[in-house]
Amino acid sequence: MSNAFRLDHVAIAVKSLDDAASFYGEVLGLPSHGRERVEDQSVDVAFFGDEPGRIELISPFREGAIARFLDKRGEGLHHVAVRVADLDAALADLKAKGVPLIDEMARAGAHGTRVAFVHPKGARGVLLELVESPKAG
Repeated sequence: MSNAFRLDHVAIAVKSLDDAASFYGEVLGLPSHGRERVEDQSVDVAFFGDEPGRIELISPFREGAIARFLDKRGEGLHHVAVRVADLDAALADLKAKGVPLIDEMARAGAHGTRVAFVHPKGARGVLLELVESPKAG
């Protein structure tokens, strides 16, 4: 695939965004890149560190997938995100190769990105998020 994948971020599900942000920002000293609400996914997010390999903290603000994840598994690693240049092409290529997808079409992500998730069955047991940067205008 000409649409090369590279690490974007690692996401950690947390019960309290304030408590976790304090640890990553104040204790570890990672630079914070603010907070954002992602309505479609029922979460508030905060990013720490710099690219590549930022840390995304995700915390539910209402019932949804992350709230269920926390209830079932507790706090911890939720997904690994890789950046792609063309999300639609990446999804089509993965689908053609028989990789099971959660999302066959892009959805809105944090910071104006387009995202889609690959089922853990297709990524060796890891929930994989594909992230496309906003197009330069």
